[in-house]
Amino acid sequence: MGGPPVHDSEGNAPGNGRTIAVPPRWYDRIPMFEQSGRSAFLLSRPGWAIVLATAVLLVIGLGSIFVTDTHYVAGHDGPRNAVKQVFAILVGGTVGLVLLAVGYPMMGRWAYALFAACVLILAVPVAAKFGQTTLGGLVTPRNGAYRWISLPGFQLQPSEPMKLAYVLALAWYLRHRSSYRRFSGLWIPVVFSAVPAALILLQPDLGMVLLLLPVLFSLLFMAGAKLSHLGIIALLGLAAAPLAWDRIHGYQRLRVTAVFLQSDSLREAVIRNPEAYKKFATRRQALEWSAGSGYQLVHANNAIGSGGLLGNGWGRGVYVENGLLPDRHNDFVIAVVAHQWGFAGCLLVLTCYGVIVVAGTVIASATAEPFGRLLAVGVVTLIASQVTINVGMALGMMPITGMTLPFVSYGGSSVLTNLTALAILVSVAQHRPYLLSGKPFEFAPKRERGMLVEKGHSGSGSRSPRAEPDRNRSRPVGHRSPTEGP
Repeated sequence: MGGPPVHDSEGNAPGNGRTIAVPPRWYDRIPMFEQSGRSAFLLSRPGWAIVLATAVLLVIGLGSIFVTDTHYVAGHDGPRNAVKQVFAILVGGTVGLVLLAVGYPMMGRWAYALFAACVLILAVPVAAKFGQTTLGGLVTPRNGAYRWISLPGFQLQPSEPMKLAYVLALAWYLRHRSSYRRFSGLWIPVVFSAVPAALILLQPDLGMVLLLLPVLFSLLFMAGAKLSHLGIIALLGLAAAPLAWDRIHGYQRLRVTAVFLQSDSLREAVIRNPEAYKKFATRRQALEWSAGSGYQLVHANNAIGSGGLLGNGWGRGVYVENGLLPDRHNDFVIAVVAHQWGFAGCLLVLTCYGVIVVAGTVIASATAEPFGRLLAVGVVTLIASQVTINVGMALGMMPITGMTLPFVSYGGSSVLTNLTALAILVSVAQHRPYLLSGKPFEFAPKRERGMLVEKGHSGSGSRSPRAEPDRNRSRPVGHRSPTEGP
């Protein structure tokens, strides 16, 4: 039982040469479920916290989608959207179980292939746009945007799986490198990110591009990039913003100006002196703001404010019973939640997201393996950024970009991708390997041969014989320190 003892890198067996055999569970006997130290389905406390919080969000989302799924609003009878959402949840849950069994290291080996496949799929709607064709009905344009591919019984939004493939590929690239400690070394990750960003902008989908930026910066920062270098890149981006303003579509400029035109004083200034603000907004846009570019913002704020503390009740309220708020089942679903269940309902939703972020942060901090840590950070940033953008635009603090609220908004591609992302996050906690080498991404100045040089522990770089020994090297295989978490 248990096989031969496991030895560390110096040939010493753990436990003074003794091996402790643990009786396997029934599912550990299945080869694909067999794990080192922990079963794929025996979740840790952070894993259970993520699963329970996600379940609550899915229930709230289904309840909100169901009450808006009416003939007057959706154009059909019966809860068709809710049924589609349930199907997407079941598929996402099944994919999540498979990934949990396989483990995230296996996905790392296929990260570049997945990224390349998603880039090719992402190019299909762009090709249809420039060719002014639907490719035989394969691509379905909506309001001038080419973002969806029509499949039998399903509309695929290629940018959704792209965001997860981007996290996987970028984490895999950064896992054992130290070149990004130099400013010149940051250009490869930036160019790497520019490929999907350019294709998504051409669709166009500004919201998804805004989602890639915090993921890029967070992964570079966690991998050891210098804050000064990241700050320079951010400043360069801000400096280029005025140049991009004249190149974006007119409706995209309207979405940005709509946020600022919420100010009565600014609207009055534009009306009084339109020539001074001609680059920003026209006099007509300021006069017709509440019925034009600001229509959704006005009604979203009214829906949220009219919910009060406890709301109007499930399926009740003027913004639930009537179609006053466009896209209330996806982009503005948080307004529907607030209208039905008030401040208490919104607090519950935000608390669930907080639980996911905190649990994901715990998993990342407890993971010493480079790819797993970066992957956990990327998924947490992905979820947190989506929530921030969606809630921010519903409150009128950010431009309307079409960003869905994870697990709550209607959208098969969105819920499937986000469930897969959380399954990968939980998999990091379940499949965390034991390391005998130094901790990754630790960079400290070291004096060597009379010169002050920068030394990095990236997991694959050379190590000086004068380097201070890492205390993890004295630990036997299979042992975790108390600080490494669950």
